[in-house]
Amino acid sequence: MIKTLLTLMLLVGALLTACGDGDGVQTQPPDAASAPEPAPVGRIDRSDVGPAQVISLSLKELDLPAGADKVTPSGAVSDALLKDGQLRFSTPGDTGEDQEAAFEIRSGATTSVRHLLLRSPRPTVVEAYEHTPGESPPRPELTIEGLGPDNALTGAPLTFRVKGLSAPDLKDRSRGWITDGRTNTILVKLKDFWSFNPEDSSLSISGPAMQQILGMLPKGDFELGLNLSSRANGKEFTANYYTRVMKADARLSGKLLSQQGDPVSSLAGRKVLLEGIHTRMRAVAVLDANGAFAFERVLPDVYFLTLSDLDYPNAIRISFPIYEDSTQAQVSMVVPPGLGVDTGAKTAAKRTPSGSLAARSSVTQDGQGPAARSIPATKRSAPSAPLSAEGADRAVFSAFRYTQLPRA
Repeated sequence: MIKTLLTLMLLVGALLTACGDGDGVQTQPPDAASAPEPAPVGRIDRSDVGPAQVISLSLKELDLPAGADKVTPSGAVSDALLKDGQLRFSTPGDTGEDQEAAFEIRSGATTSVRHLLLRSPRPTVVEAYEHTPGESPPRPELTIEGLGPDNALTGAPLTFRVKGLSAPDLKDRSRGWITDGRTNTILVKLKDFWSFNPEDSSLSISGPAMQQILGMLPKGDFELGLNLSSRANGKEFTANYYTRVMKADARLSGKLLSQQGDPVSSLAGRKVLLEGIHTRMRAVAVLDANGAFAFERVLPDVYFLTLSDLDYPNAIRISFPIYEDSTQAQVSMVVPPGLGVDTGAKTAAKRTPSGSLAARSSVTQDGQGPAARSIPATKRSAPSAPLSAEGADRAVFSAFRYTQLPRA
């Protein structure tokens, strides 16, 4: 009898183990195959994507589903949109260092991640130059004290100091220079202006000396290079360093206007992107409640100015120059018709003619418009058929009507 009871108890225990613990909860571990798969991760390898730009990339080229319906940006990028089979986003201004961004893209239950590296076109970090990479120890870090924002030369004293250097005498064998960023022409020899401090092995340029240097430089973008070398107390040290510096004091202010000339107030908080052609300056400003924006320390160059609009990429985009002698430049951007932007004018639809999306603009510098320049008339080839008197008059008018043009 006892043996029969033990047998029944063992059978009941086996059944409970197979079915659960008696309260309907499965005690077996979940199937590993049912766990969610990690999101596919990839990298957007595009060298033409830089700071202060509106970018549109094909989802197909990024190996992403055409039906993707949600994107979440992170890192350096905060504005992104999925539209018309494209990933659209705007990039931040240049910080002088490379920046990382990521996009989490969802298509139904599928999630993919794409990473993007934004390279600085004007690096302001001090970089060491290695003659034989891998065959010598890394160059110690160099710090430059006295540079302004964006590595601007402000007239403040400059001090060059190598971290961790055990005070070799850099006075006699070291050299430094400021060169034109495009031609590599030496504009200033720093050795003529600096002094050596033996206590911390630093090289310093005083405020008055910096004022002399600024007087020797035009406004622009430059490369500052150092060749630090010493043989003192039986120790030898040699290292090359370089970084970008600039001399700029122009301020660019602007406003966004409707077709009727009214300030556009409905786009407050939107971004305006500044992109230089030659100096590669990239900056971002934000529209205020009156549609106004401003950029400080703008280099002389030819610029593109773009309203960051992901629904209508680059529809509001103008180009203009900043002259070397300018200190205050003003630019206006006019919202073209057809964009569906609320300009605050109730009668805009009635007064705005239909037409091109080309954005109009105007520019003044130090209160003056661009100077006119003379364009010599060129000879035209003889027409294939004789012209009537009226046609000849029109031809002569065409040949000379553009002899005076505003400077681009």
